[in-house]
Amino acid sequence: MAKAQTLLHFIGGVNKDRIGGNCSVVEHTDEKGETHRVMFDLGAIFTPVESGFVAAYPNVDEYFDRIDLKTGKVYKALCPVDALYMTHAHEDHIGALVNYVKMGYVLPKIKTSGFTRNFIRLSFQKEGLPIPEIEKIKAGEKAFYGPNLSVEGIDVSHSIVDSLGFYTRSYVNGKPYAAIVNNGDFLTEEDLPLGHTFNKASYLNTFQQNPAPLTVLCLDSTSTLPNGEERIGFDKAVENTLSVIQESPQCSLIISPVISRSVQNIAIDIAVARELKTKIALDGKWLQTVKDALLLSGYTDFDDVLYKGTIKAYMNDKNISKKYVVCTGAFAQGLENYENNIGIDDSSPIWLSSATKMALRLHPFIRINKQTLVLARQRIIDEINGKTGPKMLQLMASQGAKVVMSPCGRKIGNFKEVKMQDSGHINAESLKRLLQEVKELTPNMIVVPIHGNPEQCKNTKDIAESVGIQSFLAGNLETFEIKDGKLSSGKIKHSPHTWFAVKLVMPSPSATRDIPLSGLREFWEVTEDYRPITKIAEAENATTHKPLEHKPYQHKFEDVDLPVFEKMHKRRLIRPNIRGKNGNFGHGR
Repeated sequence: MAKAQTLLHFIGGVNKDRIGGNCSVVEHTDEKGETHRVMFDLGAIFTPVESGFVAAYPNVDEYFDRIDLKTGKVYKALCPVDALYMTHAHEDHIGALVNYVKMGYVLPKIKTSGFTRNFIRLSFQKEGLPIPEIEKIKAGEKAFYGPNLSVEGIDVSHSIVDSLGFYTRSYVNGKPYAAIVNNGDFLTEEDLPLGHTFNKASYLNTFQQNPAPLTVLCLDSTSTLPNGEERIGFDKAVENTLSVIQESPQCSLIISPVISRSVQNIAIDIAVARELKTKIALDGKWLQTVKDALLLSGYTDFDDVLYKGTIKAYMNDKNISKKYVVCTGAFAQGLENYENNIGIDDSSPIWLSSATKMALRLHPFIRINKQTLVLARQRIIDEINGKTGPKMLQLMASQGAKVVMSPCGRKIGNFKEVKMQDSGHINAESLKRLLQEVKELTPNMIVVPIHGNPEQCKNTKDIAESVGIQSFLAGNLETFEIKDGKLSSGKIKHSPHTWFAVKLVMPSPSATRDIPLSGLREFWEVTEDYRPITKIAEAENATTHKPLEHKPYQHKFEDVDLPVFEKMHKRRLIRPNIRGKNGNFGHGR
């Protein structure tokens, strides 16, 4: 009889200096020697601008099959996963999907909520790629992989709608052997404005039913700072935002830079605009994609507040006296690239968020002046926009705008500070209260902090231990084994930890090779410090290409009416791959 074991592999998301790249795998081998694996999330990490890369992704070459897009040859995964579960549609949890397909990987079947499914499908459609197979699931639905590994969805709250957590159980001889819970990014709020929210009774009941000898709880650590502020709630956020606007009646233009997928915070703008009896304009391609995904998912209550024309028509519409632009750019995307011209030629275009264009006086239709009020509701996050966020706000203020910002722990200029939204992540006190209740139902439980840097994960560990729950810190490429009701210490894999990173290459007069007008994406294997190791592939950066002929995961939109792919005669440009041993990228793990 084979030795049964349950393994928890951390592939990304517990990073030493950045937020993102979330990915983990649960692997179970039963007493008959049958092994099944399920993966949770596959996200992007926000790379430092000086690296020259725009994003990096977990290296999962041992888990996915890959098609050589030049020859069509299939390279089988050494440790294939049965399914890929996505917690929610933020970039640091789903951002690798499109780029992995562009590198030739074959995605396994994806399982996620309705909104996340629609957002992913729209993203693939915009890239002209075959739609992956995605199954819509709900909380309480359970799927088995073989007879001895199951995954069940859990409703959680987050700043984006339809977030899910997952409760994974393994079994030996028909009895529960181990339980692993991944909440994703989550809150304990039960009254968010859109979609399902956290239901504490249902959440606790999940732990109470069929308990395992050991439960491992993987916890979001982004906002578990000691002595963090209590949440103000949606109604207070609306009230505070409305008060800020009413204190500046001379401002006829309101600019609200947002994280485009944080729908629960955009709902604040919607509610405020209703009170002001005005229309909102959405400016930025990702906001338009979010809007489409919401409508496809049945969220239509906001549609009456949205302006239906172009941003140019909105700015020229004399019937709208109080203009309210919700735009991309909470993290001032592109500003540092623009100022430092990192990694590209002087004549090459740089992608800029809407708010960044305004700050640089490059927006084609919006000009900031003394009649402009900027609602900087998103707090400054050092790992993401610690340099660019303050600079963007200061550039806006230099043009005459009045800037009001949420507190972020440091003073920026003389801007007034008003808390206008909550974090999308659980804080220390809320987590402590939740763990106290979970502990009563699951006495043999261990907490493993994820989704944070070492300091953030240490905060979560301290919270768990303060209520008497043992906690272990994990690192990327560490594996924990659950055996006989105990969790082993982390075992580091022998291979060094690497990421797959993408670099944008645009045409320029000085280019020494043929680069299409749309530009290229170069894919590299890079070190943990984002130093390049091996160039993997190149793919044209266009968004209107005909899908590739091989379609192992082609999936039609069976329940929504979306435009079909535009027919193009030109095939997507793919450059040769550079492989390591066994047909795998990099080190051939």
